[in-house]
Amino acid sequence: MKTEYMDSQGAGPTYAIEADRHGNYTIRLEGKVVKRVSALASYVGKPRWGSRKLEEDAIRDAQQAIEGFRA
Repeated sequence: MKTEYMDSQGAGPTYAIEADRHGNYTIRLEGKVVKRVSALASYVGKPRWGSRKLEEDAIRDAQQAIEGFRA
């Protein structure tokens, strides 16, 4: 899933977030990678094909990381 996000104050740049169903995500600013996070390859109970919940959690983690950039 691809989405765009601006920090909660609405005064900063717009970041592009790309997340997959395995929990991996990439944050880009103006086409350049700012942060890339890879989820664990496997763990007990991890869905083999990923899940919507992992994707949503990855987007939420990326948004928190963006908020951390401003701190």
